[in-house]
Amino acid sequence: MVVATSPVDLSGLGREERVTELRRRLAAMPGGGAPAAVRAQAPAGPASVVSAPSAPAAPAAPVAPVAPAEAAEIAVPGVAVPGSVAPLLPGGVLPAGRVTAVSGSATLRVGLLAAATAAGARCAVVGWPELGVAAVAEQGGRLDCLALVPDPGPDPAAVVSVLLDGLDLVLLGPGVAPVAPSRARVLAGRVRAAGAVLLVGAGWPGAELTLAGRHCRYGGLGAGAGRLASVSTVVRCSGRAAPARTAEWVAAG
Repeated sequence: MVVATSPVDLSGLGREERVTELRRRLAAMPGGGAPAAVRAQAPAGPASVVSAPSAPAAPAAPVAPVAPAEAAEIAVPGVAVPGSVAPLLPGGVLPAGRVTAVSGSATLRVGLLAAATAAGARCAVVGWPELGVAAVAEQGGRLDCLALVPDPGPDPAAVVSVLLDGLDLVLLGPGVAPVAPSRARVLAGRVRAAGAVLLVGAGWPGAELTLAGRHCRYGGLGAGAGRLASVSTVVRCSGRAAPARTAEWVAAG
């Protein structure tokens, strides 16, 4: 069942009132408002992605190399992504505690929100009033796990800081301007402490990963007729210490 979400209206509110209203809305979302770092350590169901438990202490012994098949089974904390995008990312997820830049196709942002909320992650979108939540639902997303802050006011980063304390993922809309590097470092520290995921736009200082989407094909359309059935997007993932990789992801039209 898809439950519609309503935007958080912060217009006309002072700083303390904004914080209070955001926390009230977070507490009303599924999950009860526990910090993301706490929930990352205690999985709530099959959709949770958590780190593998540490092995018990043992006497020193030669360590055998981990076979590729075994390494692939080791889970890392993070937020679920569309299946075709997963092989591009560390552990197949948007890694918790990191800032990831997303650029290009808006369809990619919508797909990331849909996959995350479908897996039970609690998400917020800040500064994207044009977002059509129906598109998130069409991709299988849960709207009851999605909070919208279309107008965060003059300081979106302050709003993000509050949201990170109670959510798994916060996405900044494409119209939100990058902050100064010093402010970005402070916000990245908040992301690490919360064990959450922050998705920002291109040009954001200090982003550790970048996902870029580009439409490459449309399905269901004939020669001037037909109904759009799918949108194919080439997704490119690049990072500081890993070679760039690409994959094609097909989203329902």
